Amino acid sequence: MEKSSSNHSISKKSLPTEVSITCKICGEFAKYSHFGVVSCNPCKMFFKRNAEHGKDTLKCRYNGHCEININNRHVCSYCRLSKCFDCGMQTELIRCSYSKKDKTNQKSTSVADAEPVVALKN
Repeated sequence: MEKSSSNHSISKKSLPTEVSITCKICGEFAKYSHFGVVSCNPCKMFFKRNAEHGKDTLKCRYNGHCEININNRHVCSYCRLSKCFDCGMQTELIRCSYSKKDKTNQKSTSVADAEPVVALKN
């Protein structure tokens, strides 16, 4: 009973390799889905900063027909944000963030600052 090792051996060529995923907005390397779309970290943060009020304040100099890619994604914020929405990014998926200012303004009480507790004897 001979076993054929050629049929059952795994060559290095057939091993799975890391899949290269690109950002749906600009084409840069991306690992995760952010706000419902596979996107890179720069596009994720751009959307997070601009999604709420960006469409109202941003303007395109070229009638909204700018090509957005990794080399020129910073040129037209209006078209980049439009592409984020067109690709399916959702503002509902943005989590509320708490600023550091809110955390530092909270008064913390230490044991030294606390009022003394008086024990009553029966």
